Amino acid sequence: MKKYFLLFLFCSGFYTPAAADPFDVEKIVPVLPTAPVCSGVNVNTEKLRLADVINLALCQNPQTRQLYMGALATAAEYGQAKSDYLPTINLTAGIRQTDTHVRNGRDSNSSPLSAGLSLDWLLYDFGGREASTEIVRQSLNAALATRSDTLQSLIFDAAEAYYSVFAAQEEYKNSNATLESALSAYEAASKRYELGLAALSDKLQAETSYSEAQLGVTQAEETLKLAKGRLAVLLNFSPDQDLNLYEEKYSMDYFSLPQDIEALFRTALNNRSDILAQKAAIKQAESTIELQKAQNAPSFSVSAGLNADDELTNSGPRSYSSSIGLSMTVPLFTGFRNQYQISQARYQLEQRKAELKQMENDIQHEVWTTFQNFFTAKKTYEISLTMFASADQNAKVALGAYKAGKGSILTVLDAQSRLADVRSTRSRSFYELLIAKTNIIRKIGLIDPFRTKKGF
Repeated sequence: MKKYFLLFLFCSGFYTPAAADPFDVEKIVPVLPTAPVCSGVNVNTEKLRLADVINLALCQNPQTRQLYMGALATAAEYGQAKSDYLPTINLTAGIRQTDTHVRNGRDSNSSPLSAGLSLDWLLYDFGGREASTEIVRQSLNAALATRSDTLQSLIFDAAEAYYSVFAAQEEYKNSNATLESALSAYEAASKRYELGLAALSDKLQAETSYSEAQLGVTQAEETLKLAKGRLAVLLNFSPDQDLNLYEEKYSMDYFSLPQDIEALFRTALNNRSDILAQKAAIKQAESTIELQKAQNAPSFSVSAGLNADDELTNSGPRSYSSSIGLSMTVPLFTGFRNQYQISQARYQLEQRKAELKQMENDIQHEVWTTFQNFFTAKKTYEISLTMFASADQNAKVALGAYKAGKGSILTVLDAQSRLADVRSTRSRSFYELLIAKTNIIRKIGLIDPFRTKKGF
């Protein structure tokens, strides 16, 4: 038992637990957000502003955790690549029991203990390690850019869902206003029919319009519930979570945009995370070429060892040995494998460059499209304001005239139908304008958690 105990002490004396992150690579993965306000937000009592909704999405949506863990995994891979600069040290130890039985002779037994310590260290490989580390570093940059792009999409989705709730609320109010107008027309037609001043068809047409308005209220209520459920799920709540939202106020000054489309193109190409990720992929491909070239170069390593054997008896033999050496490895012929690997890496580099060019063209088209959509939405909203004023006045005049015995019920119902359409267009186009403004900010890469660039 004593010899096994000595073996345990011998081995444990050389064992040192590894540090959590000796290269501090985790520090290059930013935590987002670090101190969000969502921990202090009570969704049951407080009204949530847009910033609160975004914070909650970043804090609680599972995508955030997934992306952060993925980035840390890539950072750990980067640490593995950097470990190639350090030596590897191995300890071997063992003890065995040997019993020898000799017929008509003398039996013998022994319990030798052996231990060894070895070191291997790659000194120089003509840039192979540097290229390998750079490949992983650019992979990490690409992962961080992809994470940033996904988080920006999450922010945009949260903002869009926030606006959609208010758009659905306005549509619900509009449907109730339409219902109220339809009821007034139905009551007027019924009264005139009872007095013998209108035909039964007037009453039936007004009743049909009133029923359609009731159906519109039911459908608008369903749309509102679905919009609230979508927002709740984005914030990692159950769809039936009741969210009390604060409606932001916007003046028309908020909807001013720079007219220089070329400046927006440049901003997008300099700030879009997917562009940054593709540029990292290009640098990664360049480093892959250097790595493959280094495979044709010699490498130099140093190795050292220390070995000991002990019978663990007073009269038993003991032996010690040590060694140190410098070795060079030169690849003479690999069946042209390295040449083809270099060619493959060069082709992949050109492929990445072509993909970047295609991505730049696609991004400029996206910016152009959202830019045009924004001004169309702005013009639509401005026109809807004028249309609503005239449609509202027309509906009032038509109903008043019908009550006074002038005009027909068809004129009233047509005016109310037009008013309902324009009222819906006015509220819908306003929130479409808000979403279009947010979409431009997203497409040019200026969505930043908790703040946006000056002028947007």
